[in-house]
This record gives sequence, C-alpha cells and structure tokens, in this order.
Amino acid sequence: MPFSPILACLNVARSMEYYTNKLGFQLAWQMPPNENGDITFACVKLGDAEILLGVTEGFVQPEDRDKRGIGIQLYINLPDSVNIDAVYAHANASGATITQALQTRDWGERVFTVNDLDGYNLMVAQQIRAKE
Repeated sequence: MPFSPILACLNVARSMEYYTNKLGFQLAWQMPPNENGDITFACVKLGDAEILLGVTEGFVQPEDRDKRGIGIQLYINLPDSVNIDAVYAHANASGATITQALQTRDWGERVFTVNDLDGYNLMVAQQIRAKE
C-alpha cells in the first residue's frame, strides 16, 4: 500500500490548482463541494506519489496554522516514466516556489525542492544511475 500523506491546507481548491498547474501533478479525485461550495478534500498525483489535500479546520488549531510543515520534507521519488527535467522546467516556468534548483548528486540522483502554498516542502527526486 502506498504512503499518502494528508496535508492541512487553508484552501483546498487553491492548493489543487497549485499542485496541478504549477507542479505538474494530476488531479486524481476530489470530494464534491460542501454546502458552501468549498472543496474540503482532494488527491493529487505525480508518478506513483499521491498527496491528499484537506482542510485545516478540525485538524490544525488556528494558533498553529503558521507552523504547518515545519521540520517536514516530503520526498517524491519519480519513476523512470516521468522526466524530472520536464517536471522541473514546468514548475520553474510556472512560477512555483523553487527552494533548491535541479541538480545531480554524486550518487546519481537528480533532485530539486519546492514549497507549496501552505509552506510544505517537497523534494522531487529521480535515480538516474543504477545503484552500486
């Protein structure tokens, strides 16, 4: 079973838009809008990685909302079927908040980091050389 974190978002619809338009994720599904017309839960996907987006209400206390994501980095390991250079180029051209530019590490991993609208940090990585 895959690991699917649930991130508390101030506005799920805006977060869905950021992930899909700026980071190249696909919308996997969303709950129907509530009585106020708000989307309160959704799932976005990139490669094999799924991230669930939910509301902060009932999950994060109002005084702690600015602390979401502190000390946490989500590691997204892309399969060979997804081109990390294309994902990075799209995120960069779309104005995503890149916190570390795309680079190749000595052990054969391409990686970049990006923040979402709610302050969560994602490390997007791909193995480019066989492990020795």
